[in-house]
Amino acid sequence: MPIEARRLTSQLYRGALFGAAAWSAYAVVEFVFSSVVYRISRPYATFTPWHWRLTALVIVGYVVCGLIAGALTGLAAARWRRDRPAGDILGPATTLVLVIGLLLNFVTGADSISGGAAQIATACVFLLLLVLEISSADWRRRLGWVANPWVVSATWLGVSLTSSILGMRLGTELGKRLDLAAAGVAGAILVAAVAALFLGRKIRHFETPLAIGSCSVAVLLGVVSLALSANFPSVAIAQSSPDTATARPNVVVIVMDTVRADHLSLYGYSRDTTPRLKELAQDSVVYDNAFAASDITLTSHASLFTGMYPSWHNAYSQPPAAVYGRELSARTPTLAELLRKEGYETLGVAANLYLRADFGLERGFDAFHIPRPVPLLPDEDRTMLRRPLRRVLSLVADTAQFDRLYTFGEDVNRELFTAIEHRARPAAPFFAFVNYMDAHFPYVPAAPYDHLFPGRHPGFTQDDLGTGIDAIARGQGEPPGYRAHCESQYDGGIAYVDAQIGKVVDWLKRRHAYDNTLIVVTSDHGEAFGEKNRTGHANSPYQNLLHTALLIKYPRGTRNGRETRPVSLIDVAPTILASLSVAVPATMQGIALGDGPPAPRRIFAETFQNPVAHSPDCPDGCVTKVLVEWPLKFVENQTKGRLELFDLARDPHEEHNLFAARREMADPLAAHLTEWSKSMPAQSTEVKRVNPSIANTLRGNGYIAK
Repeated sequence: MPIEARRLTSQLYRGALFGAAAWSAYAVVEFVFSSVVYRISRPYATFTPWHWRLTALVIVGYVVCGLIAGALTGLAAARWRRDRPAGDILGPATTLVLVIGLLLNFVTGADSISGGAAQIATACVFLLLLVLEISSADWRRRLGWVANPWVVSATWLGVSLTSSILGMRLGTELGKRLDLAAAGVAGAILVAAVAALFLGRKIRHFETPLAIGSCSVAVLLGVVSLALSANFPSVAIAQSSPDTATARPNVVVIVMDTVRADHLSLYGYSRDTTPRLKELAQDSVVYDNAFAASDITLTSHASLFTGMYPSWHNAYSQPPAAVYGRELSARTPTLAELLRKEGYETLGVAANLYLRADFGLERGFDAFHIPRPVPLLPDEDRTMLRRPLRRVLSLVADTAQFDRLYTFGEDVNRELFTAIEHRARPAAPFFAFVNYMDAHFPYVPAAPYDHLFPGRHPGFTQDDLGTGIDAIARGQGEPPGYRAHCESQYDGGIAYVDAQIGKVVDWLKRRHAYDNTLIVVTSDHGEAFGEKNRTGHANSPYQNLLHTALLIKYPRGTRNGRETRPVSLIDVAPTILASLSVAVPATMQGIALGDGPPAPRRIFAETFQNPVAHSPDCPDGCVTKVLVEWPLKFVENQTKGRLELFDLARDPHEEHNLFAARREMADPLAAHLTEWSKSMPAQSTEVKRVNPSIANTLRGNGYIAK
């Protein structure tokens, strides 16, 4: 082989090594910042098998990118500087390519990122240092390892983390701890830089061993991640002894978070999303016209637990004092508290972070678990290269689970079964609450449910969905393929949740506890996919959000069938208490759904301003009040002064506002709603303080607009 060809080949190989080393160093440091630091700062988060599987994929992606970028850099360097050792040139040159990639990703990002000036200044400093190292051997000696890819990566991500901490502006909630955390990160960066400067000056000609070591660390992380990803605990029904028979029934309340009734085959939907619920319905009463008391998790769950409308229990959003929501009133008894007083052991397992202690929804539970995964793409730090890398990986692999924010339903079940198996008082009846999030935005159901229904767009990411949501909120209509993709994955998520509910039923039957258990299956609210220029949930009084599922299996099969009368989720708590012969407190506004003939009744609902993506007709969010006197539904938009009347029997999708044409029907409803509104208690002025880690997670989960 000619000398020049051998030289080019050597440069290509060495460039590939140094490139892989630079990107490997970044991959490891990014893992520490994106996953380890996230886990430390959020004790409730856990590493999951799917997280490790995707981490292994990320490591492979970075190493491959480094190999390609390094090989090209090696060929370019071979034709540029022939008077310097290859290591002297290729080390800083491949790191320079990495810094350019970080800077380009930062400045072209679609999202505003805190600390922009600091990030750009950091990149510019390293660009200058690397250019000096490439151009001068003397500067290479002086700078030591200051511009080593490990130091570069740690400094870049450390500056980002510091800016994110300071940008929270939540110091009033955590005192000086935020400042101390930022100072700690900045101090660690400084110490690392000084150590790299002096250590690099003393240890010479260490470039190749360091490059090999960097690659080895990344490969080791990838291998360990792959090994951990195979550690899937069994979700089979526990082989345990039968549950101790109790005179009083057990109670299981299951919430399918964000599931609208008209997407359930139980209610006639064309896709078979709920085969297990249809089986359970044979032993249950199915309520065809159940209404949520509000349109968002916090408020609706609070009504479910207290039997009260939102203005009475106080747990609702009210910007700017309570952006994330107010805490449930301490004066309001909850279902769990009432059952615990009756000797029940109360257990809760939820995927939704809104059910944490910050908002009071866990009151009355002896044990409450919220298994939360460490996400692959932490939303609060978008300076990382994982998002553009994910786009590349999508060409060869399914990366939908990169967007997963919530615990899989099977993991929720595992926590539930464990909690019941190991409860402190096995002879006592239990009340178990379960919340599944698998149908929630960003709609990433587990395989094979992600391919169960047609319409999936393999390239859609959470960022793409966010772009579609913004377009709809601006009145520009649905982007091509947006709704088909969302509904296919949403329906797949519902089918997956349905399967998990089936496993709970099977588990109860296996323990001979099914007959003597009261089971409630419902949803807290629905979801919009562009109807009336609305997406997601909150800020909407319409049926796609307020019409929810409600199925009740009464103990020992005492009742079954279907009921068309309108009911509310505030009826669930009093119904459970009455079925157990427990006195219903006077605070509860719901009624026990008994055996008698349905009486004429008015159902109410409330929606509040919530800072998520809004429709063009309600740009800052709207407060609305709803009255249903079946089949009529009256909506008063108190923010805009708009009045609407719908006949739900003839117009279930609320496409025809009858208010102007049927005033003789609308006026009495308006008067009843006004009378009801006047009876509301005064609104609280308390400011709710939310832990910053929870606030960031809620924001990243789409509850708060960025």
